[in-house]
Amino acid sequence: MIHAMPKLCAVTVGSATQVNAVLAALDGGTARHWVLLSPPDAGCVMGPAWWRALIAGTGANLPAFLDCGPAAGRAAEALRLGLRHIVMSPACPQLATVRLLAQSVGATCLVGRPDSLMLDPVPSPDRLRDILGGIAPPDILPDAPSDPASANAPVATPRPAL
Repeated sequence: MIHAMPKLCAVTVGSATQVNAVLAALDGGTARHWVLLSPPDAGCVMGPAWWRALIAGTGANLPAFLDCGPAAGRAAEALRLGLRHIVMSPACPQLATVRLLAQSVGATCLVGRPDSLMLDPVPSPDRLRDILGGIAPPDILPDAPSDPASANAPVATPRPAL
């Protein structure tokens, strides 16, 4: 049976400090709907091995999505390394092939970045706990425009940080 994927509540993280802050705010990272999301196109720039090491090094037990942008080769590399959650740009010419590859290994492939909470390099623990717990409004801007054709276009407005 195929189930629709629930709306993701994503937090963009790019360092062990940020991952650990999210895990602490979620009491060890057991929240149901929160996921970790790499910075935009991090799969292209930092590579899948960096993401795997970051997530493994922090002991994060949340789904952790690596944004591979339009790089089908990096997405295939991520799946080969055992990563099970990737994000691809809708502009990727090999998108259908990457999705088929992800499906064949039981991985999740999102098309386009989901909206996410952007953190300061060292986020405020109390504010982060309130936001992730649903007590305070997140005050975030979407990472991706609503038009899927420009999902990875640069954002012209600055994003508020915690």
